[in-house]
Amino acid sequence: MICTHIPNVSCYYSDSLDHILFMPSAHFEYQMILVTGGSSQVQINHKSYVLKEKSLLFISRLERHNFIIKQEPYARYIASMSSELIMSSIKDVELCSIFIQRPKEFCHAIQLSDQAYDTILPLFIHLADEYKNQYDFYVSRSTSLVVAILIELYRMHPLYFPLRSQSNISAAVLNAQQYISSNFSQKVTLQEIADQNYISSHTLSIAFKDIVGITFKEYLLLFRITEAKKLLITTDASISEIAEQVGYINVNNFIKVFREKVLISPLQYRKQYVSSQHE
Repeated sequence: MICTHIPNVSCYYSDSLDHILFMPSAHFEYQMILVTGGSSQVQINHKSYVLKEKSLLFISRLERHNFIIKQEPYARYIASMSSELIMSSIKDVELCSIFIQRPKEFCHAIQLSDQAYDTILPLFIHLADEYKNQYDFYVSRSTSLVVAILIELYRMHPLYFPLRSQSNISAAVLNAQQYISSNFSQKVTLQEIADQNYISSHTLSIAFKDIVGITFKEYLLLFRITEAKKLLITTDASISEIAEQVGYINVNNFIKVFREKVLISPLQYRKQYVSSQHE
């Protein structure tokens, strides 16, 4: 076991090229990355971006990504947030939409204006200080700092947020995402959630794909696999136990799906992560 606890929110500054940067399969939390120096190229799914000073990047916990460093030292603040924090602690759905919704036109990287950068950088510095020193109530303070970053960004760059006005359909999609977050270990069906929102499963299915960027089925599958990745490095639970905890009755089916999405088996993933910590 590598670690026993992943904090709900963390933030640190780095100008080194640690190995985790080059392990896309290691990613299992939501992230904000603020670049303060150097440059890199990042590929997220099928989109590619060049990051430089004043770039702010948002990565979903369900998205694979790869970095290529273009100019060193590559300096940045890296903030990570758990699904629980994003889904439960950020009350304004417009703000959390930048983490969880990926319509076709979504842009992961924002080149901040000078005003936005000068406003947001001190918030990242404060966030990193809270995490480093673990002051009393640092999680609550850190959560408020994450929200403050999103508010300032929304005020100056609102077009980067997928959700800027709410409708019954967008609310139903968000409810579906929140339901999966809370119930992924159980049987979850699109019909059940559609019934809860008083719309047809066909309508919800189409809206989910348009707003989230992937189908309901794929989202549920990726959510379960991401939770499994987290359990593999934070517990000593067996592969069969983890499969059950993330909603798979058949462990062989779980291993097959995990291998298809992560490109290695669950056991190989655990061993790879352990060995990477000793390099």
